[in-house]
Amino acid sequence: MKKISYFLFPVLVLFCLVSCKDFLEVKPKGVVLPEKLSDYESMLTAPTMTLTFPAELMYCTDDYYAEYRPIDRGISANMFMWRREIDVDDQVSPAIWGEMYRIIYNANVIIRNVMKSKDGTEQRKKEVLGDALLIRADAYFNLLTVFAKAYDPTTAATDPGLPLITSNNVTESTPPRTRLQATLDSIVNNTILASEYLPVSTTYRIRGTKAAAHGLLARMYLYMGDYPNAAKYSELGLKAPHQLLDYNTFESDNEIPISDVNPEILWQRGSVNYTIPTFLGYSDDLLTYFNEDDLRLFLFSFTTANGIERGAPPGRANFGLTFQELYLNLAEAAAHANNITKAMEMVNKIRVLRIKTAAYQPLTATTAEAALNIVLAERRRELAFSGQRWMDMKRLDKESRMPEVIRVNKKLGITLGSLKPHSKEYTFQIPTRVRNFNPNMELN
Repeated sequence: MKKISYFLFPVLVLFCLVSCKDFLEVKPKGVVLPEKLSDYESMLTAPTMTLTFPAELMYCTDDYYAEYRPIDRGISANMFMWRREIDVDDQVSPAIWGEMYRIIYNANVIIRNVMKSKDGTEQRKKEVLGDALLIRADAYFNLLTVFAKAYDPTTAATDPGLPLITSNNVTESTPPRTRLQATLDSIVNNTILASEYLPVSTTYRIRGTKAAAHGLLARMYLYMGDYPNAAKYSELGLKAPHQLLDYNTFESDNEIPISDVNPEILWQRGSVNYTIPTFLGYSDDLLTYFNEDDLRLFLFSFTTANGIERGAPPGRANFGLTFQELYLNLAEAAAHANNITKAMEMVNKIRVLRIKTAAYQPLTATTAEAALNIVLAERRRELAFSGQRWMDMKRLDKESRMPEVIRVNKKLGITLGSLKPHSKEYTFQIPTRVRNFNPNMELN
């Protein structure tokens, strides 16, 4: 038997017992395998497939501050100081890698078999298939932002991407890493396919829609610096019914609708670490982007002995897609296209609802570069602690728009490390446990 090689200990243990060529060909005694459409839908709403944001991505951004010591070697400390080896313990499922490939594995079970389910209409089966394709694409994209270089069209054909797993047989050996361009092409094409299968609307925001697929495509194209396509798919995503909340109408964050019913949320994704982003410290750099008239800092922060920290969101935090992100995508694409008027229109559409009414003044720009700087600053404010900053840091560094980020322990008065422009530390190393199981794995 070949070794289990690309992820460890899947949550749905019952699937691990199957190694036949046709997943539904053999039913091991005492094991329940999905046969009905409802079984596959239950998989989609299980925590493994809804809490899909890797919390570790919060710790490596310049939004976050914590008082680690040089001797700290936990995962969060390693991410905070951009140590290329994230994991200390190589005897457990590796951080981010293991979690994302577990999600991919479960998605593959659905993708390979749902159309063979014994009940349900063809339309409903396709909708479930589209949902699984969307979740798998999102997991692959998260992996890319951690374990592959930032996208560069001049080198993407040769830069290593990810092993693309399409089987649900955990005993198969890991395929080699595809090239970065091929990896992105695959997940983009899968997301386009998902958009064709998914419904226009759903009752629950944890389930995918056509607009959610369009929003994820917009995010991917923004990461690749393909601004026309980022704008195209943002426009498509914004066709879904939505509303931006006026923060002037809230006395505290407790009055903001929880994520399940928040009209600003397009696709809801949670994290297994339910505490984030609560108690995460605002970096001094991030704080410079806010002033006393910005209601976002008022509603979503509190002061402790350690500084200003993120407050608890209403309900479970969302790390998926929001309509604000799509408006900001449009603004950035417009600035790159020298459409200053549209860029400022999109920015001010958000700001008028975030700044105290008495203090609000629309932002203006006279050049495309000035407009772009305004857009990026507004993106930093609006999407703080939403899970997108690491992706933004990588793509902006590729455009030479990221300054050096320095980590300090202010209490001890020591520097812990720095992330210099174009540093190799923007790409984390393939985890040790994965390398141990796959000695021929191409390294970063």
